[in-house]
Amino acid sequence: MMIYKKNAGIIILLVIFNLFSAFACAAVTQDYISSATLNYSKLNQKSIKENAEKDFELYFVTKDKITAEKYLNAAMNKYYILTQIDPTDIDAYIKLGKIYDEKNVSYLAKEYFYKALNINKEASLANFYFGDYYYKRNDYKKALYHYKIAYNNGVAKTYDFNLKLATIYEKLADLSNAKKFYEISYNIKADSKVKEKIQLLNELNYDKSDYYHNIRE
Repeated sequence: MMIYKKNAGIIILLVIFNLFSAFACAAVTQDYISSATLNYSKLNQKSIKENAEKDFELYFVTKDKITAEKYLNAAMNKYYILTQIDPTDIDAYIKLGKIYDEKNVSYLAKEYFYKALNINKEASLANFYFGDYYYKRNDYKKALYHYKIAYNNGVAKTYDFNLKLATIYEKLADLSNAKKFYEISYNIKADSKVKEKIQLLNELNYDKSDYYHNIRE
């Protein structure tokens, strides 16, 4: 009799477990089907894009890190939806590349930048942000490659952008171009440190110094 009761108890537990498992699997399957069959074309693309841009911009001006991260994640989700609505939306790919760069998820940042450049290899903002990606990682040759495309295709020639170009050329020991872009930077904003750098390049006797070694460190 005791054996029968034990077996009956085990059978009941197994039945309950199987019912629970079936319910859970059904729920997961339903979620998958809902996601897979979602009709993105029914979504308001214009509204999503406007909100994505707002979240993206707020990330860069928000000082509180937790709040800023929320804006970045919100923008990321919206830009992803935009790529599903329109797989040719180059701006959404560019912004996703920049977002993943900010998150330091390198492989996804590069993946989305390449998707944008596959649509238009001359895209100024894609090349600018991709240049930033390499600049932050001290890969100056690749940074310069993308920066030059951006520079020649409409990206605003700001003080900071010209200063980055000057710095890269200096790191690569192209001192003629380094001086050129330092001078452009200085003409945009008269910075004493940039003026000192220009004077140094004008006065330096490169052959008799450790300059080339020092600038690469």
